[in-house]
Amino acid sequence: MQHKIKHWRVLTGILLTFSLLLAFTGTDIYRNISEAVHLFSETFKQLLINYSDELDAKKLTEQGLRNLLKELDPYTILMTEDEKEPLDILTKGIYGGVGLRISIRNDTLTVISAIEGSPGMRANILPGDQILKVDTIATKGLDVDKAARLIRGKIGTKVDLLIRRPGGEPKLYSLQRERIDVQAISYAAVLKPQIGYIKLAEFSKGAAEEIKKKITQFEQTGRLTALILDLRGNHGGLLEEALAIAELFTQKGDTLLFVRGKAANANRIYVSEREAFLRPEVKLVVLIDAGSASASEIVAGIVQDLDRGLVIGTSSFGKGLVQTVFRLTKDYSLKITTAKYFIPSGRLIQKPDYLNNPEVVISKPPVDSIYYSRNHRRLKGGGGITPDVTVKPVALPEFVSELWRQNMFFTFVTKYRTQHNSIPTEIGEDLLSEFKHYLHEMNFNYQEKIEKDLKTLERQFKEDKRFREKLSAFQDLYAVFDRAREMEFERNREFIIQGLTAEFATLQGGLAGRIAADLKNDPVIAAAEKYLKDTNTFQTLLGYQK
Repeated sequence: MQHKIKHWRVLTGILLTFSLLLAFTGTDIYRNISEAVHLFSETFKQLLINYSDELDAKKLTEQGLRNLLKELDPYTILMTEDEKEPLDILTKGIYGGVGLRISIRNDTLTVISAIEGSPGMRANILPGDQILKVDTIATKGLDVDKAARLIRGKIGTKVDLLIRRPGGEPKLYSLQRERIDVQAISYAAVLKPQIGYIKLAEFSKGAAEEIKKKITQFEQTGRLTALILDLRGNHGGLLEEALAIAELFTQKGDTLLFVRGKAANANRIYVSEREAFLRPEVKLVVLIDAGSASASEIVAGIVQDLDRGLVIGTSSFGKGLVQTVFRLTKDYSLKITTAKYFIPSGRLIQKPDYLNNPEVVISKPPVDSIYYSRNHRRLKGGGGITPDVTVKPVALPEFVSELWRQNMFFTFVTKYRTQHNSIPTEIGEDLLSEFKHYLHEMNFNYQEKIEKDLKTLERQFKEDKRFREKLSAFQDLYAVFDRAREMEFERNREFIIQGLTAEFATLQGGLAGRIAADLKNDPVIAAAEKYLKDTNTFQTLLGYQK
């Protein structure tokens, strides 16, 4: 009991001192804070003193604060030091580690690729290798973030990884952690003569410099006529990097962003302070989708509002809230939404209805309006970025989706590499036959929705005595599905070739290899190249020609 009282007295002393200081200001907001602090401290005191069971004051406080913050938006959160680590890595652009990109495949922690020059690459750890243990901790059941935190650590320290290559025995790798520079660009290449392509994975520290270097490399091979910046699936990152990237494409003096919040120091206007790095005559296309958020939407929105280039793809996520991190103690930090992003046209990026409990907020959201680009093109508001040209990704047939969901492509190619000790350069008839046989061998179970509904109906018939004699009719119907299933492989031949190609490319070249393979059948890339080739349509869509 004594430690509970002591903990409460310290907490109450801090809260009451804060409350008294605020109360003397005489303003409504500080009176409200004083009353709220008093209510919290009294509740906490009564619980610690009078509750029937012994309470853990620290855990109770942490959980109480987490529940409190759930009433607000999803981005205002309490963070422990472990939870804050990814944000620190994003901000610093470096970490101590062994340079492995990892994912979960078939419930197993699996290597996607090793970063060039990293300890993981020098140890010849390959895509598809399975990490069974990190030091003494088994990885089964761990999520990717927790596993990554275990592998990372102080530069110069060692980490033991128990790794199994499919088809082989587990082997222990003892690696020394080194400085790993975060790579913001996951792939860059000249897709066609004079058209550069950059896939930006995140807006981490140094992202703008990475893009500048790639553009310079592109220009050394021949002057660019166009650049495609791919922000699909990019969830965002650092505001300063988003603005630095926007400055690469815009002119000195262009207004880039408005940041508006309640506190005076939260309000800012950002203006480009340097001349464009990318030559103005180089056409620009930015690709977005529903996974493009925050910093991605800032860059795409600036490019669209200033008519610097075309935005192609599908509508973005709609996350336009600014977070600021406040250090509370040595163990905890508080990430608070302090402002909102508005792009040059005045559009708010944030979609409405972002609050979990709108009743706790007094202010009302602004009524949406009509917005226009620099060339007076009418722009859609309401949150997120609506592309100038909408191109949806190809919807996968149900059969192929199930192949991906059950990891059939991945498990087959890893087995193939082990058995043949090679990776094929093309998907021929023999390989397709081998894959088809593998599906039978693995008892690949695929049922269309209508077949699943039929099985449900059969169970209902079995439960009713009146219809039990009629159950044979179901077997005739199932036979129809069996015959149709045999045809699914041939019907989806091209999708199967693409799936095998993508997974073999991942084994061969890691993440970059996978992206390069996927681009060859990407309808959004095809659309981008089409509009870049048609200068008249490109300029007309941007409002330069009528």
